[in-house]
Amino acid sequence: MNDIIITGDDEEEIARLKVQLGKEFEVKNLGLLQYFHLIAVARGTGVLSQRKYVLDLLTETGMLGCRPVASPIDPKIKLTELAGEKVAHERNQRLVGRLIYLAHTCPDISFVVSMVSLYMHDPRKAHMDAMYHILRYHKGARRKGSSFRKHGHFNIEGYCDSDWASCADDMKSTSGYYMLWAIRSRGRVRNSQW
Repeated sequence: MNDIIITGDDEEEIARLKVQLGKEFEVKNLGLLQYFHLIAVARGTGVLSQRKYVLDLLTETGMLGCRPVASPIDPKIKLTELAGEKVAHERNQRLVGRLIYLAHTCPDISFVVSMVSLYMHDPRKAHMDAMYHILRYHKGARRKGSSFRKHGHFNIEGYCDSDWASCADDMKSTSGYYMLWAIRSRGRVRNSQW
């Protein structure tokens, strides 16, 4: 089964596209978007949220009752290749993958998730501890999710975070970015982010 979201501000074009897709494929219209691949969509507010996904992840890892923290990573921690004893490879990979998926609506964890994913080939206790810290951060996060709003103008905003030559193993840098843009089209504004 494959899923597709059709969105836009031109109702006639959307209807034409649905007819064209119906000629080539067996298509079922599920109505207005509410939930898609573990992401809840609040149409009135324009918010994409993975709160249920976070709660399921906390439950699965046994951290639902954990004490929350204020930041996604402890700033005093420097991860290295040989940081502690080895841990189960499969468990580590699964958790990294789930955190990468969570970063779709929570860009504030992108940097730290990219850091822990560097060590997926040989996971250590310190790497798992860093991932548990991310989960503790989400336990306390009161965020509603990523929002998409109309601003009425063309505007591009970019945010970047870098940690230059911070990797103790190879002196490479780690960075992440988040871009938002608004484009005026036919008198309406289309917002997006990546």
